[in-house]
Amino acid sequence: MAGNGLTLGSAEDLRKLCEDGWQDEVLHAMENMAQEGIPISSDIVHCLLKVCIKKKDLTVGRRVHSLMVSRGLDSIAVLGDHLIRLFACCGRLHEANRAFSKVTKPSVYTWSAVISANARLGQGEKALKLYHKMQHSGVKSDKYIYATVIQACSKTADLTQGRLIHGQIIEGGFSSDVVIGNALVDMYAKC
Repeated sequence: MAGNGLTLGSAEDLRKLCEDGWQDEVLHAMENMAQEGIPISSDIVHCLLKVCIKKKDLTVGRRVHSLMVSRGLDSIAVLGDHLIRLFACCGRLHEANRAFSKVTKPSVYTWSAVISANARLGQGEKALKLYHKMQHSGVKSDKYIYATVIQACSKTADLTQGRLIHGQIIEGGFSSDVVIGNALVDMYAKC
């Protein structure tokens, strides 16, 4: 039973309540569950983070993050992706980068989230460094990462890196993508 009289049952019930706008109540119930030693569903945490991103709710997002840390969920890539996106959409780049550092096996989506956060929030050089770190980790780039790093090259006026990445785009078979093409035109025009 949540503090507002709601009877909370299965993880599916909690997910539905979260999606229906009851995220504060769901989070409160999950905090109570954690205190009682009841396992926390990563699906519900994922749902809470999605709602926080949509509403740009940093207050609830930080409570979710605290719950994640206390339950050891902050190292899971899919949750880290969303946590990074939440902090980025709220302009909290330091927190986004710190959340990234806790993910043990970043996926392409985790890399995309942190590279994009740095590029959008004025840290183009760091975005490019993260891109190279991702390459060295063995994770393959996707079209979203390519578009983002080309934009970072444009913002930093780094034509050398831009040309190198353009070659990788061609090798990867992404040269016909419209978003990447627009980013390339913008980069070559600005550099």
